[in-house]
Amino acid sequence: MEGKKNIYVVTSYSDTVPGKLICYRASLKFWNRYEGDNYSHVSLSLDKSLTKMLSFARKEINNPFNSGLVQENIKEGMFVLKPEKSKIAVMEIGVSQQQFIDIEGLMKYFWERRDDYHFNFLGLTTMLIYGKGVNLEDHYFCSQWVATLLQQCGLDFFNGEKPYNIRPFDFYRELKKFIIYEGLTVEYPAFVEKSFASKKVK
Repeated sequence: MEGKKNIYVVTSYSDTVPGKLICYRASLKFWNRYEGDNYSHVSLSLDKSLTKMLSFARKEINNPFNSGLVQENIKEGMFVLKPEKSKIAVMEIGVSQQQFIDIEGLMKYFWERRDDYHFNFLGLTTMLIYGKGVNLEDHYFCSQWVATLLQQCGLDFFNGEKPYNIRPFDFYRELKKFIIYEGLTVEYPAFVEKSFASKKVK
Protein backbone atom coordinates (compact mmCIF):
# COMPACT_ATOMS: atom_id res chain seq x y z
CA MET A 1 0.00 0.00 0.00
CA GLU A 2 1.31 3.42 -0.92
CA GLY A 3 2.61 5.34 2.07
CA LYS A 4 3.33 2.23 4.10
CA LYS A 5 6.73 1.70 5.68
CA ASN A 6 8.27 -1.19 7.57
CA ILE A 7 9.91 -1.46 10.96
CA TYR A 8 11.77 -4.51 12.25
CA VAL A 9 11.44 -6.08 15.68
CA VAL A 10 14.25 -8.57 16.26
CA THR A 11 14.25 -11.18 19.01
CA SER A 12 17.62 -12.82 19.51
CA TYR A 13 19.68 -15.21 21.57
CA SER A 14 23.40 -14.93 22.19
CA ASP A 15 25.29 -17.42 24.32
CA THR A 16 25.88 -15.07 27.27
CA VAL A 17 25.33 -15.51 31.01
CA PRO A 18 22.15 -13.33 31.04
CA GLY A 19 20.90 -15.11 27.94
CA LYS A 20 21.49 -18.50 29.53
CA LEU A 21 19.76 -17.41 32.75
CA ILE A 22 16.68 -16.19 30.90
CA CYS A 23 16.44 -19.42 28.90
CA TYR A 24 17.12 -21.54 31.98
CA ARG A 25 14.34 -19.74 33.85
CA ALA A 26 11.99 -20.51 30.99
CA SER A 27 12.94 -24.20 30.98
CA LEU A 28 12.20 -24.90 34.66
CA LYS A 29 9.47 -27.48 35.12
CA PHE A 30 7.25 -25.22 37.21
CA TRP A 31 7.45 -22.45 34.62
CA ASN A 32 4.88 -22.39 31.84
CA ARG A 33 6.67 -22.59 28.51
CA TYR A 34 5.88 -19.96 25.88
CA GLU A 35 6.49 -19.74 22.18
CA GLY A 36 9.84 -18.09 21.57
CA ASP A 37 11.05 -18.35 25.15
CA ASN A 38 14.45 -19.41 23.84
CA TYR A 39 14.97 -15.75 22.85
CA SER A 40 16.45 -13.51 25.52
CA HIS A 41 16.80 -10.11 23.82
CA VAL A 42 14.80 -7.79 21.57
CA SER A 43 15.93 -4.88 19.38
CA LEU A 44 14.29 -2.36 17.06
CA SER A 45 15.43 -1.35 13.58
CA LEU A 46 14.09 0.82 10.76
CA ASP A 47 16.15 -0.98 8.12
CA LYS A 48 15.93 -4.55 6.91
CA SER A 49 19.71 -4.98 6.94
CA LEU A 50 19.66 -4.72 10.77
CA THR A 51 23.03 -2.99 10.75
CA LYS A 52 21.63 -0.15 12.85
CA MET A 53 19.38 -1.35 15.66
CA LEU A 54 18.69 0.20 19.04
CA SER A 55 18.10 -1.56 22.34
CA PHE A 56 19.11 -1.62 25.98
CA ALA A 57 22.04 -3.98 26.37
CA ARG A 58 25.67 -4.17 27.45
CA LYS A 59 28.03 -1.51 26.13
CA GLU A 60 31.08 -3.76 26.43
CA ILE A 61 31.15 -7.41 25.37
CA ASN A 62 32.90 -8.54 28.55
CA ASN A 63 31.05 -6.32 31.02
CA PRO A 64 27.29 -6.91 31.42
CA PHE A 65 27.13 -4.38 34.29
CA ASN A 66 28.00 -1.49 31.97
CA SER A 67 24.70 -1.43 30.11
CA GLY A 68 22.35 1.12 28.64
CA LEU A 69 20.95 2.26 25.31
CA VAL A 70 23.22 0.95 22.58
CA GLN A 71 23.37 0.83 18.81
CA GLU A 72 23.59 -2.75 17.57
CA ASN A 73 24.65 -4.40 14.32
CA ILE A 74 23.96 -8.06 13.62
CA LYS A 75 27.37 -8.26 11.93
CA GLU A 76 29.20 -7.18 15.08
CA GLY A 77 29.44 -7.54 18.85
CA MET A 78 27.44 -10.13 20.75
CA PHE A 79 25.69 -11.28 17.58
CA VAL A 80 28.90 -12.75 16.15
CA LEU A 81 30.63 -13.75 19.38
CA LYS A 82 29.50 -17.37 19.04
CA PRO A 83 28.03 -17.56 15.53
CA GLU A 84 27.12 -21.23 15.82
CA LYS A 85 24.76 -20.44 18.72
CA SER A 86 23.53 -16.92 17.94
CA LYS A 87 20.04 -16.90 16.43
CA ILE A 88 17.37 -14.36 15.58
CA ALA A 89 13.74 -14.04 14.58
CA VAL A 90 13.05 -10.99 12.43
CA MET A 91 9.55 -9.54 12.31
CA GLU A 92 8.72 -7.08 9.52
CA ILE A 93 5.81 -4.86 10.58
CA GLY A 94 4.01 -2.49 8.27
CA VAL A 95 3.28 0.95 9.71
CA SER A 96 1.91 4.19 8.34
CA GLN A 97 4.18 6.93 7.07
CA GLN A 98 3.37 9.02 10.15
CA GLN A 99 4.02 6.15 12.56
CA PHE A 100 7.38 5.55 10.89
CA ILE A 101 8.27 9.22 11.27
CA ASP A 102 7.19 9.15 14.92
CA ILE A 103 9.21 6.00 15.66
CA GLU A 104 12.26 7.36 13.88
CA GLY A 105 11.98 10.63 15.78
CA LEU A 106 11.57 8.96 19.16
CA MET A 107 14.51 6.65 18.53
CA LYS A 108 16.61 9.70 17.68
CA TYR A 109 15.37 11.46 20.82
CA PHE A 110 16.39 8.56 23.06
CA TRP A 111 19.73 8.15 21.32
CA GLU A 112 20.68 11.80 21.64
CA ARG A 113 19.88 11.59 25.37
CA ARG A 114 21.25 8.08 25.92
CA ASP A 115 23.43 9.16 28.85
CA ASP A 116 20.28 10.14 30.75
CA TYR A 117 18.91 6.60 30.64
CA HIS A 118 20.06 3.55 32.54
CA PHE A 119 19.60 -0.21 32.47
CA ASN A 120 16.76 -1.53 34.63
CA PHE A 121 18.69 -4.27 36.46
CA LEU A 122 16.09 -4.43 39.24
CA GLY A 123 13.27 -4.90 36.76
CA LEU A 124 15.19 -7.62 34.93
CA THR A 125 15.91 -9.41 38.21
CA THR A 126 12.28 -9.41 39.36
CA MET A 127 11.25 -10.50 35.87
CA LEU A 128 13.55 -13.51 36.14
CA ILE A 129 12.33 -14.41 39.63
CA TYR A 130 8.64 -13.50 39.57
CA GLY A 131 7.81 -13.03 35.91
CA LYS A 132 6.98 -9.36 36.56
CA GLY A 133 9.19 -6.32 36.15
CA VAL A 134 9.60 -3.13 38.16
CA ASN A 135 9.19 0.37 36.78
CA LEU A 136 12.00 2.82 37.54
CA GLU A 137 12.06 6.28 36.00
CA ASP A 138 14.51 6.54 33.08
CA HIS A 139 15.52 2.88 33.49
CA TYR A 140 14.78 0.20 30.91
CA PHE A 141 15.65 -3.34 29.92
CA CYS A 142 15.45 -4.33 26.26
CA SER A 143 11.84 -5.46 25.89
CA GLN A 144 10.59 -2.73 28.22
CA TRP A 145 12.18 -0.04 26.07
CA VAL A 146 10.97 -1.43 22.73
CA ALA A 147 7.42 -1.82 24.09
CA THR A 148 7.52 1.71 25.56
CA LEU A 149 8.68 3.30 22.34
CA LEU A 150 6.14 1.49 20.17
CA GLN A 151 3.29 2.20 22.57
CA GLN A 152 4.15 5.91 22.54
CA CYS A 153 3.87 5.81 18.74
CA GLY A 154 0.46 4.15 18.76
CA LEU A 155 1.55 0.51 18.41
CA ASP A 156 0.37 -1.53 21.37
CA PHE A 157 0.66 -5.27 20.72
CA PHE A 158 0.01 -6.29 24.34
CA ASN A 159 -3.49 -5.01 25.16
CA GLY A 160 -2.32 -2.29 27.52
CA GLU A 161 0.12 -4.42 29.50
CA LYS A 162 2.78 -2.30 31.21
CA PRO A 163 6.04 -2.26 29.22
CA TYR A 164 8.07 -3.33 32.26
CA ASN A 165 6.12 -6.62 32.27
CA ILE A 166 6.89 -7.38 28.62
CA ARG A 167 9.49 -10.08 27.88
CA PRO A 168 11.42 -10.68 24.63
CA PHE A 169 9.41 -13.80 23.85
CA ASP A 170 6.16 -11.86 24.27
CA PHE A 171 7.13 -10.02 21.08
CA TYR A 172 7.76 -13.35 19.37
CA ARG A 173 4.40 -14.74 20.48
CA GLU A 174 2.36 -11.70 19.49
CA LEU A 175 4.18 -10.87 16.25
CA LYS A 176 5.06 -14.33 14.92
CA LYS A 177 2.80 -13.85 11.88
CA PHE A 178 5.17 -11.10 10.75
CA ILE A 179 8.31 -13.26 10.87
CA ILE A 180 10.32 -13.04 7.64
CA TYR A 181 13.40 -14.87 8.91
CA GLU A 182 14.22 -17.21 11.77
CA GLY A 183 17.56 -18.95 12.10
CA LEU A 184 21.25 -18.37 12.66
CA THR A 185 22.19 -14.71 12.85
CA VAL A 186 25.27 -15.23 10.69
CA GLU A 187 23.09 -16.38 7.79
CA TYR A 188 20.74 -13.37 7.83
CA PRO A 189 22.81 -11.02 5.58
CA ALA A 190 22.72 -13.64 2.81
CA PHE A 191 18.94 -13.89 3.24
CA VAL A 192 18.58 -10.10 2.85
CA GLU A 193 20.86 -10.04 -0.19
CA LYS A 194 18.85 -12.82 -1.80
CA SER A 195 15.53 -11.09 -1.10
CA PHE A 196 16.78 -7.81 -2.61
CA ALA A 197 18.10 -9.69 -5.66
CA SER A 198 14.75 -11.40 -6.21
CA LYS A 199 12.96 -8.02 -6.14
CA LYS A 200 15.32 -6.66 -8.80
CA VAL A 201 14.60 -9.67 -11.04
CA LYS A 202 10.86 -9.02 -10.76
